[in-house]
Amino acid sequence: MRQADEKDRKIEIPIREKKLKLKQQPEIGVEDKFHGFWRLSKLAVSAQKDPGKDFLGVSEALLEEIAKVLEFPVASMLPPEAFSVVRKSFDARKIQKEPKFVYTVEMDANKLLSLEPRTWDFISRLEPKVGLIEHMPHERVSGSYKFPTTSKPKVAVVGSGPSGLFASLVLAEFGADVTLFERGQAVEQRGRDIGALVVRRILQLESNFCFGEGGAGTWSDGKLVTRIGRNSDSVLADRFLLASFQFYCLYGLVPIQVMKTLVHFGAPENILVDGKPHLGTDRLIPLLQNFRRHLEGLGVTIRFGTRVDDLLVEDKCVVGVEVSDSEDNLKVNTQKLGYDAVVLAVGHSARDIYQMLLSHNANLVPKDFSVGLRIEHPQELINNIQVGRLLHPFGGISY
Repeated sequence: MRQADEKDRKIEIPIREKKLKLKQQPEIGVEDKFHGFWRLSKLAVSAQKDPGKDFLGVSEALLEEIAKVLEFPVASMLPPEAFSVVRKSFDARKIQKEPKFVYTVEMDANKLLSLEPRTWDFISRLEPKVGLIEHMPHERVSGSYKFPTTSKPKVAVVGSGPSGLFASLVLAEFGADVTLFERGQAVEQRGRDIGALVVRRILQLESNFCFGEGGAGTWSDGKLVTRIGRNSDSVLADRFLLASFQFYCLYGLVPIQVMKTLVHFGAPENILVDGKPHLGTDRLIPLLQNFRRHLEGLGVTIRFGTRVDDLLVEDKCVVGVEVSDSEDNLKVNTQKLGYDAVVLAVGHSARDIYQMLLSHNANLVPKDFSVGLRIEHPQELINNIQVGRLLHPFGGISY
């Protein structure tokens, strides 16, 4: 027994040390606590007190949790208008005493003080805590770089997946002359080609689950999952690094509200708040159609069914692309088109592109990957198994 206890102790010690190091991380000082925004995370509200999963506002129960963080004595005196929900997820793990909704909330310090001046003393005592309380001195704003009026760079974007679409959007909004090349077809034709593959086993090599407008994710259930943060600035405001143009390098970090852009083109507003947002192919198809019309309205030239076969390189600089009809496997009729920059957003399935890059001695870094098994169940079944008693307060689970 003594040996077993020592073994368990050896296992537990590193975990305790890790937690201790997390607690001992130095708190970052805040110069002006009364301006900007405070982000309050891990606010847990009992499912019995919460208005429900579809409620995205600030409830009385949530105000009580906010008051605890602020150490404000009367939660009902806090104005809900000063707070906004950034993230809402549901925690029904068995280790919890009861199922809870977990919130991340942004507090507008300026608005809170103007609506309830008595919070001044409590804000003055507020300090950042790793993973719980974060201060953002300025409101998030979009980038405002504009290309010089004397030049309008021509940029080729290869691939119409998420990266290619947003790269085209950013570049077009900043004044570039953009051409978007996609070897597959638009979603309307792509849907018919996928139907022929599933029903009649007829494969279109360049228009299928991997190739076509929207990228590989269009027909893979539309989960908006990221590993870089939970509805944080890096998720809501993605950043694209613009390529170098001809004789000079332009490095412009361009923030764009990715989630809000998706909502603008037809996604439901709850993806701005949900912990693990989900769209679904049925919503993605009209969303992509709206996205395409917007790009065309900005002057973007979109060429479906056009495959990029090679890069045009002069003096170790990319000066254009060589393209052909994607149905022309022999590449008989090719075009050489000049561009100031080329953005490769080709995804994981365009292996010929990687072979072409190797032929140009490009430095390619392999990415780790994993292979797993996917088992699909109806969402209603999962909901009933996990939270059935909450959905049916009289007990029992209905199917």
